[in-house]
Amino acid sequence: MRYTGREGSGRRASADTLVCWRCLIEIPRHLFTHLLIGHYKTLSEIEDKNAQDETADSDQVADSDAVVDSTEESGESNDELAEALREKDQFKRLAQRAQADLVNYRRRIEGEQESSRLRNQQRIVLKFADVIDQLDVALNSDGVDSADSGWLEGITAIQKNFVSALTSEGFERFECVGEQFDPRKHEALLSSPTAEHEPNTVITELRPGYMRNDEVVRPAQVQIAVEPPETD
Repeated sequence: MRYTGREGSGRRASADTLVCWRCLIEIPRHLFTHLLIGHYKTLSEIEDKNAQDETADSDQVADSDAVVDSTEESGESNDELAEALREKDQFKRLAQRAQADLVNYRRRIEGEQESSRLRNQQRIVLKFADVIDQLDVALNSDGVDSADSGWLEGITAIQKNFVSALTSEGFERFECVGEQFDPRKHEALLSSPTAEHEPNTVITELRPGYMRNDEVVRPAQVQIAVEPPETD
């Protein structure tokens, strides 16, 4: 059976029409797919952007926390530094006080040692002074004029040597006859009523006294004058 050209034309028209309908059908499908892919792509970009923003926010929060922690640590460090400085000042004051106490203790010990040395020296000197006193008594006795001249010269030389030895150590006799009685320098053993001297005047030296550096190491034993009693 042969078809006419009209029929061929009709078939081609139908085919073309089918193609067109397919195009119409395919276009929305492609468009929908494109839009859908674009939507998901856009959604993915949004999610990535949100994730980046969240990461940035987290980093910012972490940085803020780090700043806060650093500030707190700095504050704690300042407090610890202030406490350390206070303790340093306390220890410094304690060390200065201990050093001052040590210096005072050393001075006190040195002073006590010097005082002890002087007391021992004075005790020895006073023993020699007692020997000198005995020699003085011998030289001033009544029978000295009839004594052997050699013996007298020897005793006199010994007495002078003892006096010189004491003088070289700073111990010297002091004069007291004619002075007013001073209890710091004189020890009154006798008193004699007399109108020839003022009351409390030293009229006789019974035993000489010694001084060292203006300090009395042994008072002189003396006799003083007192006012005579009134007579009717």
